[in-house]
Amino acid sequence: MIEYIALFATYTAWAALVYKSTRISILILPLLFPLYLIRFDIAGMPLYFVEGLIVISAIPVFYKLLRGDHEILEKNTVSKILYLAKSPFLAKRGPFVDFAKSPFLPITLFVLGSLIGAAIVPNESYQHALGILKSWVIIPLIYFFILYRTIKTKEDLQFVLYSYVASAFFMSLMALFQAVSGHYITIDSRASGPFESANYLAMYIAPALVFAGVRVLQTFIHGPAESAAVRINSFERRIYLSGMVSIIFVALILTQSYGGVLGVFATIFFYIIYEKFKVKDKRSSLFLTKLIAFVCVVVVLGTVLVAALNVEKFQNLVKFNEHTSIGTRLEIWEVGAKLVIQSPLLGAGLGEYENAYTQRATELLGHAPYEPIRLHSHNLYMETWINAGIIGITAFLWIVVLAFVHAKKTAILLSAESRQIMVAASMMLVYILLHGFIDIPFWKNDLALLFWMIMAVLFSFPVSSKRA
Repeated sequence: MIEYIALFATYTAWAALVYKSTRISILILPLLFPLYLIRFDIAGMPLYFVEGLIVISAIPVFYKLLRGDHEILEKNTVSKILYLAKSPFLAKRGPFVDFAKSPFLPITLFVLGSLIGAAIVPNESYQHALGILKSWVIIPLIYFFILYRTIKTKEDLQFVLYSYVASAFFMSLMALFQAVSGHYITIDSRASGPFESANYLAMYIAPALVFAGVRVLQTFIHGPAESAAVRINSFERRIYLSGMVSIIFVALILTQSYGGVLGVFATIFFYIIYEKFKVKDKRSSLFLTKLIAFVCVVVVLGTVLVAALNVEKFQNLVKFNEHTSIGTRLEIWEVGAKLVIQSPLLGAGLGEYENAYTQRATELLGHAPYEPIRLHSHNLYMETWINAGIIGITAFLWIVVLAFVHAKKTAILLSAESRQIMVAASMMLVYILLHGFIDIPFWKNDLALLFWMIMAVLFSFPVSSKRA
């Protein structure tokens, strides 16, 4: 009873903040993403704390959309629903008036694929599938809509992005405390912050490391911000961001997530190559050349050092036919691939990989698997196909391509500082896509929110920017 009273008081306080400043409540939400771990039940339906915050923040946004458009009052019920779905993209910026350039269609298809995935699961899995649909699809998309409608200035962009970075920073501090004190919550003694798996922490903080790391590099490549209104001393920004980068990087190392670490290095290297081809200043070009050489040397020396130290986890990376991390992963991928091949149109159903693996792994592999239970397929694209069928994976890739195309086309409209922010945000998406080949940095409450936050940021450009 006390818990529900505290919950009611918290939601009431949040509603007061929303009433006072809907904008602030929406922009600061990424700071609170990890609070999805707080779960409660209402009338037998599981709900997560952050979901309530998002719904409360969304109410005034959709109310204003309805109230501000008189035409909608004359539409029939079906048209109203379609209008509400499209409305976040209409009457805001030129590109989104053109339906073909709007992410509305692929997002609608993604939801459709997820709905079909939820509909085809066995009866005993129906409630679980509906929970995934609510928490991993619908709620994150609601946040995407309201965030897109809210972002209007460059300061808004920085507010929401640094709210997330601050969240990752606090999670990293928790991981460092676990390492220093030895108070781990995982059975394998890996830093995991508040999460039940160290990989979950790695996938949550790594995009923040990429964003902050790119922003630090930009201070060397491009110098300080050009706008007097948001001008930050270049040296101070390097110090602050470098401190955060250091803490988050150490925390990432402590998770012992090779996928997370390699994903970050690959993304940073990709960014350096990108800048190498774009930059025209000779001094910056020389700096990038030296940086590329330095990264290559570090990677080679790091690989040799780890191999020389005979680190067991590293040695296991080449043991494909044994009960090792890579051996298990290959079996997981094989099961996932065969599930896709057997049902390429509809997939296996929303959240059904675990059941399919448990019940059919021996049949699909031709032998007993190393691990009798696995939660997911450890591949973003395979998992999306399994969950939402060919409609879902097509829509997902469509949205990603649209985001990059939109970013490229609007780059010319941006000031130098805004363009740097857009590039840094784009690198976060690049990281998710790269890490997605060996894990699933998407199908989870906070990770889905993070993905759609990045999408809202990218589709929000250009905002209040002068032509460079």
